[in-house]
Amino acid sequence: MKKINILLLITAHLSFAQVDELLLEFPKNPKFSKQFIKAVNEQKKEYELLFPNKKEEIKKYSATFILDKIDNDKQYGYLFIAEYWIAYNYNEIIIPLIERITNKKEIGLINSADLIIWERIESGDMKGYGHGAISKDDLFTIAGRANRLLTIISGENFGSVSMYSTEEELVSLQNKWINWLKKI
Repeated sequence: MKKINILLLITAHLSFAQVDELLLEFPKNPKFSKQFIKAVNEQKKEYELLFPNKKEEIKKYSATFILDKIDNDKQYGYLFIAEYWIAYNYNEIIIPLIERITNKKEIGLINSADLIIWERIESGDMKGYGHGAISKDDLFTIAGRANRLLTIISGENFGSVSMYSTEEELVSLQNKWINWLKKI
């Protein structure tokens, strides 16, 4: 009885998305869509091509290490690695990524080479070189990084995180990811 009362007291002060976060679990026997399986297989295939000399080393990174880089590191290289690492470790990181969708903390981004984030180029936060891969998510923020990784690994697209996303928009996006997780 005490545990229920404490949970009710805690949840009384949280939004729907925050309450759901407390209850999120990765399914024991997930039923992945064809999109998910295709996305994982594509990332694994590219990983083998991109990291022939470091592939075993990178696979061994812990979820804690990758999440620390997402939360604190400006280097684009770690985000790039995470896009492939996640194909081997999705069950450990999907829930922490969903939890980060509402975190607008700005980390910054350096050494992003040919990456294009239009809003950041227009604001002067990033230099544009006229060519490269385009990210619709603001990789300067934790929320944008989390959404990009979830989109890449799931094969789903529930929207993007811009530098102007409101708290309400992020909660809505987070709820879409929560609903997706509950269906697998």
